[in-house]
Amino acid sequence: MDKPHKQIITTYPVAIRFGQAQVHVQNPIPWHAKSEAVKCPKCENVFIVTEGFPREQLLEALEIQHKNQETHPNFIPSDPTWTSVAECDCNL
Repeated sequence: MDKPHKQIITTYPVAIRFGQAQVHVQNPIPWHAKSEAVKCPKCENVFIVTEGFPREQLLEALEIQHKNQETHPNFIPSDPTWTSVAECDCNL
């Protein structure tokens, strides 16, 4: 991430598309440190999902994106109301 990028600000679990370098999560929240990889059942995209993100919710979001012929976003918040994106100055 040596290029300008953004950070996801949330206290809720998120799913971040693996391999992209546009966003990342700061790690002050303990469950952001624990994650698992989840592959989209309909394509090759893999998401790194922080602990507590309901798997069914993620798979439903991915299914809807395919149904609507949308590309997967860089991240999927478990609670969009409490999630925002800001410029990042972490020097990564």
